Amino acid sequence: MAKPVSAHHQRTCAVEFSPSEVAAGAELTVAVVASCPQGCDLRGQSVSIQDREGAELASSELTEFEGETYVTSAFVLGAPLGVGEYTWRAILAGHERDGARHEPTVTAFSFATKAHAASVNVWGLPPVIAQGERFSFKVGVKCSAGCKLAGRALSIFDHEGRHVGDGRLLDEVWPATSALYFAEVEAKAPLTAGVYVWQVKIAGSALPPAHAAGACTLTMKVVGPPDCEVTVAAFDRTTQMPIRGAHILLHPYRTSTDETGVAKVKVIRGRYKLYVSGFNYVPCENILDIERDITTRIELAAEPEGHEDYR
Repeated sequence: MAKPVSAHHQRTCAVEFSPSEVAAGAELTVAVVASCPQGCDLRGQSVSIQDREGAELASSELTEFEGETYVTSAFVLGAPLGVGEYTWRAILAGHERDGARHEPTVTAFSFATKAHAASVNVWGLPPVIAQGERFSFKVGVKCSAGCKLAGRALSIFDHEGRHVGDGRLLDEVWPATSALYFAEVEAKAPLTAGVYVWQVKIAGSALPPAHAAGACTLTMKVVGPPDCEVTVAAFDRTTQMPIRGAHILLHPYRTSTDETGVAKVKVIRGRYKLYVSGFNYVPCENILDIERDITTRIELAAEPEGHEDYR
């Protein structure tokens, strides 16, 4: 007896994926949806995801029925490490069952990969810097994908766009962070007093995975050379013991006391508001007219028990 001829049915196939733009090497979530106009049961039919060279990246089966369609479980793929537009294919294999034959179905889907972003931050910049003085600050850089950035070069550019300094990210990350790489950078302040906006930049890299360039600005206040020194001695009003680590502010100059309760600040002549504060102490304010080197003693009262922290 002749074998019955199978009826040829044409399946429809679509690919659901997210996101449509993903960082190079990041995760891409894919699911395949298929249906047959003749109402065939497609469960168990195999699906292959292949890249543009035809290499299989993953395989699955249609397992779930949702209304009129059959879907695979979502699976996660690693996006290419390069930056660009990519087209992959979902191939629903040919299948024959119960007198119905389905030819292979190929559906292409496209997505884009982008370079990893670099977040750049600056901290530890002195509140004021004397004109022409060398100063240092810290620069931190974090990759949006948490990549290792040790050894990457940093460049400093002044308010006129001139290259005035360099740095290199250290091997270790900043304490209590997972991927914040940092460096201490030195530069020389402008020779004229004023407020200046500089930039710190890290170059991009085409090496896989690709990284975009990053930058941030830093604002510095440059003043004339200080001509007076102010010595502040902080003591506990009750015990008369020196207070270590008290914060001293002669705006815009600031520092803190040493283990003997003493801090020294070099300033330009003029009138200043002195603000002294310490942990568990009530802050103190005073006005100083500074025309020469001076020493001032400040006695701080302990915070009353149960009162709010004045810090």
